[in-house]
Amino acid sequence: MLAFGPEPEPTGLILLGPSGGWCLPTKGFVDAFSEVIAVDPDPAARAIFRRRFKPNDTQSAHTGGALSLTWVASTFERVLPALLIRHPHHAVLFCNVLGQLRYQDKKTLERIEFELGQISLTLAGRHWASFHDRISGEAKSANLQELEFFSTSTVTTNELAKRVAKGGEWLDHLTENVLPAQVARRFMAWPIGQERIHWIEAGWVEATPSR
Repeated sequence: MLAFGPEPEPTGLILLGPSGGWCLPTKGFVDAFSEVIAVDPDPAARAIFRRRFKPNDTQSAHTGGALSLTWVASTFERVLPALLIRHPHHAVLFCNVLGQLRYQDKKTLERIEFELGQISLTLAGRHWASFHDRISGEAKSANLQELEFFSTSTVTTNELAKRVAKGGEWLDHLTENVLPAQVARRFMAWPIGQERIHWIEAGWVEATPSR
């Protein structure tokens, strides 16, 4: 069972960019909530996600009833503001999508990095989490002695590159300031084929206790 700290447990979960749910455990996470709202533009992802999680046959650990699953075929940028208003007590999980926002053509990299840094303010007062690309490069230039490690606070992009890269060119995915500075985080290497490798940062942010 998930532990959410002193604040009331969220009954619902908003999943952003889960695709077919390949990065999510089929037991012990999604079924901890009574309602799941999944947002993904991939037309094939919905059927795959439903086959993996079988919402009609999955019992919610929160209510004991069937898990309610709503699929929203859209990018999260378009619908997240409305979902946050409509579901003020739902937890939020960004499923390896934030590091992809650096590829937007109509915004400067500075603007993208600023907007990514505002996410923690937007989600203040609720439980949320993200796993996202931090840096990526050629696998032959990677330090494979650092496939996984943990930190109790922010690791700057320069610090991360010095730790995981042995040389070569590395791409900054502009996500250094997504998680609040003092949140614990896990770093994991994620090979993309045989030639490229990404380092993923993952962290969970508890809701700020109400005063």
